This record gives sequence, structure tokens and C-alpha cells, in this order.
Amino acid sequence: MIFDTSKSPFYELEKLEFSLQIWIEQWYPLICDFLKIDSEEDFEALKNILELHPSNISEDDLLHMIKNRTVYAIAPGMNLEEEFSEYLENYSQPSDILISADGATSYLVSKGVIPHFIVTDLDGIILDQLDAQIKGSVPIIHIHGDNINTVKRNIDQISKGGFLITTQTLPLPGSFNFFGFTDGDRIVCLSTLMSASAIGLIGFDFGSEIGKYSKANQLDEEARKRKQKKFIIAKSIINWCSNTDQKIFFIKD
Repeated sequence: MIFDTSKSPFYELEKLEFSLQIWIEQWYPLICDFLKIDSEEDFEALKNILELHPSNISEDDLLHMIKNRTVYAIAPGMNLEEEFSEYLENYSQPSDILISADGATSYLVSKGVIPHFIVTDLDGIILDQLDAQIKGSVPIIHIHGDNINTVKRNIDQISKGGFLITTQTLPLPGSFNFFGFTDGDRIVCLSTLMSASAIGLIGFDFGSEIGKYSKANQLDEEARKRKQKKFIIAKSIINWCSNTDQKIFFIKD
């Protein structure tokens, strides 16, 4: 286990098979109940976006890039800057695959680092993510009921380069469900499914404080509480990935 989740409502699910069926039948319904999410809104949002622009990169393309390589999942936690510096000094290899979670992209771009992939629901600074895409990043855009308008405003620009559409509900042609709920744990799920040799976690502190690249200044108290509930889900999902015998490690260790 990567995290202590013994008191999590998702604890028992961590022991189940790592499969789309288990995600759809077990994880997703419990998450919807835990956060009061309308699954029909998620599905309708997916259909609306796919009518505009389906994915133009395939799962095989992802597998070709990620299989048997070390992935570094970069999340916008409190320790992002310190841990990324540690990565550059002691871990970095030319063959590494860097995948940023939404807001962490802004930090990387500010340092002149372009991630290979951006896993995002476009909750961060979109201009930074578009800039990274122009310079070579592949956005993996997650669709749900709450971000449909944001995606609609930006999908024409995003579609000028390579991108993928993902969902947390049943995937339709032109989209994928690689499991996972928050941007950070989706990177870990994606990397596990794509047979990464190892997954290093950067900025995954999941503490009571929320990192500045997660837009903490724009969250009211209710939103902060919801964010903490999402952290509970994310920790259990990463544990679920680790039960596949996937090698997952912290930079800070």
C-alpha cells in the first residue's frame, strides 16, 4: 500500500481486480454517491464533446510511448517545487516520461519543462496547457458534467494538435476510460494500464493544505472540503494501482 486508507470508504475496492468492469460497477457508483455526482450529466457531457472533436490519438500510441519506461506523475501539491528539484538533481533520465496533472503544468512551463502528456479537466491555467501542447505535450482531456462549458470553449484550439478525450463513465467511440478520478490518480492509472516500468510520484502530498498550483486561493470553504474528499478517493485509487504489483514510489523517499 502507498497510503494508509484503512478508514476510507473505498478501502475494500482497493483489493479488487484492476479492470474497467470493476471501475464502472464498483468505483464509479461509490464515487458518485460519495460526492453527489450525477452520472447522467457526465455521460451527456461526453456525448456533446465527442460530437465536436473525438480523440485523434489512439491507445496504441500511448502504449508505444509509455510501455517499459519510467513515468513521473507530477501533481500540483504543496511540495511540487521541492520534489521536482529533487527529481532533476537525482532521478532525471532522458528516457523518462513526464506527465503533469492540470495545474502542475503551469509550474513546469515556468521552468521551461514541457511534459510529454497533460492529464487535465482544464481546471488550471489553460493558456499554459495550450502553450505546452504547441511545444509538444499531448493533452488528455477529461470530460465530466462540471467542465462541459470550459471544454467547449477550448476544444477547437486543442484539436489543432494531438489530444485524447477521457471519461469516468462508459467510454464511447473517440474516447477512453483509463480509470481514476482526480487528475493525479488518473496519471497513475493510465501509466499502470500502459505498462510503465515504474511510476514516480511528485507533488502527491494530499495534506490538509492545498498547493498554490491547485488554485487554492480561489476555493471557498465548501470547495476546500470537497477537495479533501477527492484526496480520500485519489489515495485509494493509487493503492488500487499498487495492488497490480506496479512499482510506485515517492521522490521524497
